[in-house]
Amino acid sequence: MALKAYILINTKIGKTTEVAKQLNEMPEVKRLDVIMGPYDIIAEVETESHDSLSHIVMHKLQDIEAIKHTMTCTVVKLEDAI
Repeated sequence: MALKAYILINTKIGKTTEVAKQLNEMPEVKRLDVIMGPYDIIAEVETESHDSLSHIVMHKLQDIEAIKHTMTCTVVKLEDAI
């Protein structure tokens, strides 16, 4: 079963479009929205494991020069959830 996470991304001023284009090229990024607020982009990511998610964040996203900060929110499956 795939692991799903939402990654909130803060970009350097004027670089949001550039970052969005780079993220859209990554096969792990399933959906991407440019948003308003404290973050500039929210990306829905699917990977096979926590290790692969960590690799994506630490070695792919954080290597993009125009990304200032990321926050990763892993989706949790609850047995009794609605």
